[in-house]
Amino acid sequence: MKLFYSLILFFCYIGQSVGDSCTMPKSFAGLTLLIRVNGNYTPDNPMAGTLQEMTFSRLNFKSMVLNTRESVEGSYRYTRLDSNLGQLSIREGSGDNVSLYTETFVCETNTTGYFIFSQTQGVIKPNVRQNTGIYIIRK
Repeated sequence: MKLFYSLILFFCYIGQSVGDSCTMPKSFAGLTLLIRVNGNYTPDNPMAGTLQEMTFSRLNFKSMVLNTRESVEGSYRYTRLDSNLGQLSIREGSGDNVSLYTETFVCETNTTGYFIFSQTQGVIKPNVRQNTGIYIIRK
């Protein structure tokens, strides 16, 4: 968790310089999010280099890993924490295959920026992990 707080502070600092000219959406409903996970593989980052497309309805989302065409669905809650800072709380999968995680976003423009992924329960091990990446919002 120490890494999480350090990254939040770092991204907030970045957000102060680049976020002045951007605004996170008020809602993700109807949006498509393209994500690229940091490409540096470590045992704590088994999804390194993954390209992912997430589409959002009012309460649910569908996600496809573009590298493998694997797809999952789940529910989410989005909170705009500040004009340039937002967070998705995600419940992905069903039954014994549930992952719980957050993605915290700092915008660079109104459609691009950086994110921190923080998993607290997951199907892919390690069960608890963090990584970072970049995102693009398509409308």
